[in-house]
Amino acid sequence: MASGPRDLGPVTAASFSGNRPAVVGVKYSAPAELSRMVDAGLEIWYVDQKEKRAFGQVGAESLPALQRLGAQLRMVQSPGTFNNFGPGYHTYDEIKEILAGMAAKHSDKARLVDIGDGWEKTQGKSDRDVLALQIGKGDRTGKPAVLLCGNHHAREIVTPEIVLKIAEMLLEGSDSDPDLAHFVENRDIWLIPMVNPDGHRLAAKGVDWRKNTDNSAGGGANYAKGPNGPGVDLNRNYGFKWGLPGASPSATAPTFRGPGPFSEPETQAIKRLVESRKWTFLMTYHSFSNLILWPWGHTNAPPPDNRLAPIGQKLGQLSGYKPQQSVKLYPTSGDTTDWAFGEHGILSYTTEIGSWGDGFDPPYAKLASFWKQNEPGARLLLQLADNPAHIFGPELTTVARKKDAIEVLASRGAVEVEAFAGQAGPDGTGLKVALSEGRGVLPATLKSANGLILLHAKDSKGTWGPIKAVFSR
Repeated sequence: MASGPRDLGPVTAASFSGNRPAVVGVKYSAPAELSRMVDAGLEIWYVDQKEKRAFGQVGAESLPALQRLGAQLRMVQSPGTFNNFGPGYHTYDEIKEILAGMAAKHSDKARLVDIGDGWEKTQGKSDRDVLALQIGKGDRTGKPAVLLCGNHHAREIVTPEIVLKIAEMLLEGSDSDPDLAHFVENRDIWLIPMVNPDGHRLAAKGVDWRKNTDNSAGGGANYAKGPNGPGVDLNRNYGFKWGLPGASPSATAPTFRGPGPFSEPETQAIKRLVESRKWTFLMTYHSFSNLILWPWGHTNAPPPDNRLAPIGQKLGQLSGYKPQQSVKLYPTSGDTTDWAFGEHGILSYTTEIGSWGDGFDPPYAKLASFWKQNEPGARLLLQLADNPAHIFGPELTTVARKKDAIEVLASRGAVEVEAFAGQAGPDGTGLKVALSEGRGVLPATLKSANGLILLHAKDSKGTWGPIKAVFSR
């Protein structure tokens, strides 16, 4: 192979030692071909779009179907560390304790919410719930709402940690960072570190696990088989375009879509929460591939919202990840973001964290670099939540208090800035100050009950940009 993981030769019966899946690479001609391979049992982890090679794993039982499709499978070197829940990562019980501690310590701006059950709890086999931390101050009714989720797929153990870091950032940083204070004051923020608590428990034991643990549709009870064991792929179980290509009907396939849309208690919990209020953004964190994805995943048609791609491209710029419409990777169906956007109009994104070398379970020490890549994107979604169209306007690059004035520096093209006390009003209704070469000074005459002054700039076409905050005191 010209690029990608090291080639170890053709796949044979001997490639499946101990009845374990084989890590493979395969060439393809078009994304639709990849979708057919997924339906036949290939689990795709990473796609080299330039070389048209996909990498992932396949179980011995799926090999004949893939060969009938003409797939030329090659063994490749496994990614990074493999099935290793290293020191530093948090189990379900530890995350539950952390969330409860955050809610207790910051009771004025956070509360722990049980939004539903894991599948095992519905069967009386465990007591694991899908837990959310709601962050915001005062009456949140009508405030712009943002939902950030991790761990639809059990072994993607970096993702709960990133959501925990977002909670820590907001709760610990909002007393000193005016932008964070603005988000806590003027947003309704929901953080779900672990959509798949039962599956994560297996991953924490070192099992190569992707799905939840629901074996009611078949597949037996041999969870040690890893991704080809029983269970439902929660990210193929949502109701929009459920059952189309890119999600398998086989109960032992890694991408088993379930017996019906929203058949799983975990996806039902997300559905109830989403239907309980009006959301601006949804972000679901996955690993790996260093990608930012947005709808559609089931069709090549462009999404009918001109804000979706520019925000995704900005998320890619901030993270260093490749931004693209999801279907360009390969067609999928029944996933979170297509459903949230298609059914509810929520601007929805998937972040794929890490490279092939990181794999699903990199050393916990890598979390610092992953957080550095993903913190700016989380802030962007919270910043734009009141008006996503602000992505088209100029940015305020600097807002600083200097004695009795607020000095601002805006990106190129800005001609005016306006300020609001405490809460932003409609564009064009604030206290306005003209800019000269992107610079301006506002007298510190505005006062607000929550101690915040909010500002943004517009360009010569009248397009307003995103809000930045400064403390009024």
